[in-house]
Amino acid sequence: MDLTRLVQSRGGSFDEQIHVALTAVLMSPNFLFRVEQDPASGISHRISDTELASRLSYFLWSSMPDDELLAVAEKGRLHRPEVLHAQVRRMIADPKARSLAGNFCGQWLQTRNLDFKKPDARAFPDYDVELRDAMRTETEMFFQAVVTEDRSILDFLDGNFTFVNERLAKLYGMPDVQGREFRRVRLDGAERGGILTQASVLTVSSYPTRTSPVIRGKWVLENILNTPPPMPPANVPALDDHEVGKTTSVRQQLEQHRSNPTCAGCHARMDPLGFGLENYDAMGRWRTNEGSLPVDASGLLPDGRTFSGAAELKTLLKADSSKFVRAFTEKMLIYALGRGVESYDRPTIEKIAQRVEQNGCRFSEVIAAIVDSAAFQMRHRETEATTGLRAKN
Repeated sequence: MDLTRLVQSRGGSFDEQIHVALTAVLMSPNFLFRVEQDPASGISHRISDTELASRLSYFLWSSMPDDELLAVAEKGRLHRPEVLHAQVRRMIADPKARSLAGNFCGQWLQTRNLDFKKPDARAFPDYDVELRDAMRTETEMFFQAVVTEDRSILDFLDGNFTFVNERLAKLYGMPDVQGREFRRVRLDGAERGGILTQASVLTVSSYPTRTSPVIRGKWVLENILNTPPPMPPANVPALDDHEVGKTTSVRQQLEQHRSNPTCAGCHARMDPLGFGLENYDAMGRWRTNEGSLPVDASGLLPDGRTFSGAAELKTLLKADSSKFVRAFTEKMLIYALGRGVESYDRPTIEKIAQRVEQNGCRFSEVIAAIVDSAAFQMRHRETEATTGLRAKN
């Protein structure tokens, strides 16, 4: 039954009929989801130009296509590479593309967890909503700079600039920054540089009362190297927080924890990465002591390489830049498709990553390669949702 007949069948006053009509619209799958139709036969097929316009718009703008994009799609021209690339460049330059920074950073870097995870008020009395928002803004502005300046995505590892206001600069120990407005500052790479040393990332990868090399190491494995560890075994004992910084450090307690063979395998991968970030407390402030004990930020990787501190850790990560490029490619492809990757997506990820590396790792190349890919322009009938529905952002 169409909407007109539904309203007419219910009768009632004008207000009651409007209520029925609005209820029907709001409950319609066409309102709640982006609908992609499967053909009568065939497993894989190229999506229509209007469906491609919708995928592209929700990817870059987190919103519906504008009139220009729809007009090109309705003329059947959007699938042409030169037209598609021109639209991508236009859309990235549009202010609406700033939604990519907020939404993708929230998903990839887990900065959306800032709303739920916060340092303990007694242990960190300086932390408040204003500082939290400044942390998030720094990360989003840094990401946006990489986008608009078409910088290398390797800047996410060790970029030598960031954005701060007075509140955040005070946390970082940066002098001569005043006011609530954010400004770009140059970094020397010693204490800050790239996303790993930004307060937003360091806060969401800590406990409320203390740092956690385990969580931070796991964060690096998942979001930088895309090699997440398996789930921990049941009934793993917690560390004794009361003794941390007094008679023992987090590092010393974790060394005892790793003496358990069941735990040693995963912790040998996670803990050294997290130890490299131990100079930052649970809200991202630089420190040289953990309570009354000196911080030991050295690490030994499973392959025998050693490092000390965040700067050397970032150097090692950048030396294996291919791993990060593939990890970033997969994270961005997941965001673009609105679904997890499947086994048949692996060749696509490799192809995109190779193209990105061959073109200087520029951010624009990541977007272009994803949009050009079969995964973005085609639909696999058996593994994508059988109804052809994709949730709107």
